[in-house]
This record gives sequence, C-alpha cells and structure tokens, in this order.
Amino acid sequence: MATDIIGSSINTKVLKRQNFSKEANGLETIIEAYAIKTSNRASIIPEKNTTHASFSSASTKYSRMVVESVASEEEDGGITQLLVTFVGLTSATGLPPAIVRLIPTAGADIYGPPLVIEAEYITDVSETQFISANAQSSSLGGKLWATSTNPMPEFINGTRMPSNPRPIFYEEKQDAYFTGYFGYVPSSTSCERRGLFLVARTVYAEKEFTHIF
Repeated sequence: MATDIIGSSINTKVLKRQNFSKEANGLETIIEAYAIKTSNRASIIPEKNTTHASFSSASTKYSRMVVESVASEEEDGGITQLLVTFVGLTSATGLPPAIVRLIPTAGADIYGPPLVIEAEYITDVSETQFISANAQSSSLGGKLWATSTNPMPEFINGTRMPSNPRPIFYEEKQDAYFTGYFGYVPSSTSCERRGLFLVARTVYAEKEFTHIF
C-alpha cells in the first residue's frame, strides 16, 4: 500500500506489510507495519503481551503470538508508521523440537565421554515450574542425605535425548559408605521470557556421589 495515504482518511489503522521470521529454536516473530493517524497514536499503540488475534488487522490471526515491542515514526500528512513486533508460535498447539548440543568438556566424564549435553528449547511453563523441574528432588536409595537432582528427561519436545552411559544405581558398601550414580542431571539452567513462552537452556552433566559415615 502506498505511503501517501492522507491521515484524515484513516479511521483506525491500515496494515501495510507483514514480515515473518523464525529462530533456530523454533520461536517465531512477526513484524507488522501500520499506517495510523498521528493524533490517534496514543490510543492505538498496543500494550506489551497484547495478543495478535486481538490487535492485528491481518486476515489470519495467531492466538499464541503476543506483542513484544512497538516502534513508531512520524511521516508527512498527519500519518505515523507503527511497527509492531509479535513473538510466539503461529501454530495453534505443540512446541518446536529441542536443539541438542554435545559440548566437549574436560573432566566431565565419569562413565561416558568427556562432554556435557546442552538442550535449548521452547516451553510454555512458568519460570517457577522451570526452576522446579531442574532443582533438587527426591533422595536416591531412600536416604535423605543422598539428595539427587531431577534426571535428564528421555525426550524434550519430542527430541530424544542421549542415554546415560550406564544405569542409575545406589549401593551400600560394607565398610560404612555409600556410592551412587545419578546419570546426566542439570548442572546449569537459564531461561528468558519471550511473550507466552520461555526460551530455556539446560546443561546436563554426569553426576555421582560417595558418602562416608
């Protein structure tokens, strides 16, 4: 649409173009450019996290895309160009597959190769739920002092994760000490809120323990 629209002829907003992009982890971005009356700018600019379905003038609406940022630029004729960036997923359900990286790391080997496993993925859980899923959990072998962490899941968003080099075990020795192997467990985590979703990264490393009375 030509940019010489006379401002007085615009009732609310006119969609000029729509650009799509997708990050490697599957998160999607839509940038929509609108022509609006400069005098109406304050009332039209959407709040952060406004849904695409409730704001966009496009024929196709996306319920899992929300406003991430807004920019505006005044033009001639009482017109302002409004750039609205939406972030999320255009699909109605499901999550993109996780990206799994095997990172060589000296000293990380116990029973497997010297590496850690990093998973980058999109999740729709809250920050609290994400932290809880990667925090300390039930004790190994029923001993309260032998606290483990949540094991690496077999699948993340449909992506199969590598297997532990050997089965998880707990063993009580006769000379008053206990040993155990947790397999791959979270060693570090991070997440970033992007609209309705978190971009999460979890690094898994082998872990074992020995307890002496």
